[in-house]
Amino acid sequence: MSKKKNLLFVFADQWRAGAMGFACEDPVLTPNMDAFCREAAYCDHAFSTFPVCTAHRASLITGRYPLSMGIFTNCKNGLSMRLGDDEVGVGEMLKDAGYQTAYIGKWHLDEPEQNNCPEPASGARDWDAFTPPGARRHGFDYWYSYGTYDRHLTPHYWRDTPDMIRIDEWSVQHETTKAIEYLRDVWTKDAPFALYVSWNPPHSFYDQVPQKYLDLYPDVKLKDNVSMEHIHHHTGELMDYTPEQMKLITRQYYAAVSGLDDQFGRLLSYLKETGLYEDTVIVLSADHGDMMGSHGLMGKHVWYEESIRIPFVVRVPGAGGRVCRTCIGSQDMTPTVLGLLGVPVPATVEGEDCSAYLTSDREDLEKVSFLLACPGRDVFLKNFAQAGKDPKTFGWRGVRTQDYTYVMELGYDVTPRPARYLYCTAADPQQMHPLALDVPENRRLAAQLEASVLEWMRRQNDGFAENWNREATPV
Repeated sequence: MSKKKNLLFVFADQWRAGAMGFACEDPVLTPNMDAFCREAAYCDHAFSTFPVCTAHRASLITGRYPLSMGIFTNCKNGLSMRLGDDEVGVGEMLKDAGYQTAYIGKWHLDEPEQNNCPEPASGARDWDAFTPPGARRHGFDYWYSYGTYDRHLTPHYWRDTPDMIRIDEWSVQHETTKAIEYLRDVWTKDAPFALYVSWNPPHSFYDQVPQKYLDLYPDVKLKDNVSMEHIHHHTGELMDYTPEQMKLITRQYYAAVSGLDDQFGRLLSYLKETGLYEDTVIVLSADHGDMMGSHGLMGKHVWYEESIRIPFVVRVPGAGGRVCRTCIGSQDMTPTVLGLLGVPVPATVEGEDCSAYLTSDREDLEKVSFLLACPGRDVFLKNFAQAGKDPKTFGWRGVRTQDYTYVMELGYDVTPRPARYLYCTAADPQQMHPLALDVPENRRLAAQLEASVLEWMRRQNDGFAENWNREATPV
């Protein structure tokens, strides 16, 4: 490439990989995305390393594993945790390489303001925060963002002052308009742009979606592994739904995704109309998925495919369309983008540059994605604090290979409950039939995968390994 390509990185919140027409899984209508997938690298083995908002976003921005940055749950009330000022973010990496940088939409990498001030001048409440100009923006110059706020039909934002900007419009539509305005009116065109657009839907609240998209789904069929008795795994809240209620939520979820598709089409149309399309690397992704009733669960934070597998579709001008099967995790996304743009990858990055797999017929089918999650529910964190134990050393760890998912679980409370799970995800994509570990060949495979997870944890100095070795009977 004779000149630097621009970057448009669009990602949604709680959007699972199967909820796209091109995936041929959920019956969702996404014509614009489907057409985009046909001319891009469609990565069907892309995973959220730690399937919760803050953890994935921290990895995405820095190219590092969440625990390396002390991130083990969401930035939320009562917890002094945020992406550290000394972490090197992709905004800084690209700015140093001569890019004009911009961030629009949900951030969720800053500590809630109410942790330090009951009545912040910004008006932020609960988990939300105004992130002021400076180190906490990690290199993004243009800023139109908020911390986290789930009223998608009446969103709000901040620019460079604490003055809250209240909007009476669906957040995805509004943020798409602001992205187009940035390219038209703010970007000076004397340097390439790097624009990140972070949409919150289809994240709950599920009913926060325009009616015109809901009308696209008069009825839906639930997945075979959906149960009517749900436990939201990372809050412990028990929620019993009737089939009609679960169908409505599913319709709303699909409707939001169709709305994303509509707005993604607007972005692509603008790039094409202005001649920018062939000068821009375009990424379409998400931070984690949503169980939507599968296995009796709602939300994320678990190791099932609906939670960990996310869209990662990358169009590189001139590269053509293909399906990439190499396992790609959250921490791999920034070095991969840097590789595609010809920007050096800093030494701080722990992920792998997978750009060669997106632009050629090369694959690394031996590459795996390591997975993890830690206790995040407030009552559990309180129990850990009272017991003098570190919640970062509990939860579950695992690995996703081309064909298998292997999980080691200690549980979410201070009393360890060791358990192992092995799935042949290739043959059983809904993970309805875990493999019996008393079968010799399954036990041998589990032992091999467990050894790889333990070695990875040792490299990460992850205290889970010590707890596991102390508590679990050898496989």
